[in-house]
Amino acid sequence: MPRALQWDHNAYYHDWLLDQIPRQGGRMLDVGCGHGVLARRLAERAEHVDAIDASPVMIDQAKNVSASRGNIRWILGDVLQADLHPDGYDVVTAVSSLHHLPLRDGLTRLAGLVRPNGVLVVIGHYRAAKATDKAMEIANLAGNAAMGAYLAARGKAGKPHDDGMPIKDPKDTLAEIQQVAGELMPGVRIQRRMYWRYSLLWRRPGATY
Repeated sequence: MPRALQWDHNAYYHDWLLDQIPRQGGRMLDVGCGHGVLARRLAERAEHVDAIDASPVMIDQAKNVSASRGNIRWILGDVLQADLHPDGYDVVTAVSSLHHLPLRDGLTRLAGLVRPNGVLVVIGHYRAAKATDKAMEIANLAGNAAMGAYLAARGKAGKPHDDGMPIKDPKDTLAEIQQVAGELMPGVRIQRRMYWRYSLLWRRPGATY
């Protein structure tokens, strides 16, 4: 689309994501935090937020616009290897970042970081493979253009948080994601979404004694 009609698909899902998590308290982790837009919104609810990204450019930019947020720790590193909180998190989020990791390793790591009774929320990308995926692609193209025109008419279009953000095409299909997630996280809910996305929601069962 023309640049004037482009818009932020990730931010579109932030409100939905925030509706899935507690309104107050706890430790939260944002994986692939980018410029820190979501991490700053999480910090309005959390006692503490760890925000991690493998890109030094993203971490530097996030720090520069978040100096007033004293309850966010910005971490440069690979979530698969990083030294994160040993007791885990009440909320773990990952928006457009899981496809940068090996699927099984990434999901295993994210699920392992969720404390009992905690929640994992992912907005991810998948590789179109089936006829249903192709049909959704057509709907996405039409919906994307319509939303871009709507936002542009109200002066809200543009993708201000894309500068310097690493981009990678997804290699896992939605069926593959569903299979691996179902094996690792019984009860996980995965839903195909508009604008080339899917959502994954999993609540870790409470501790048993």
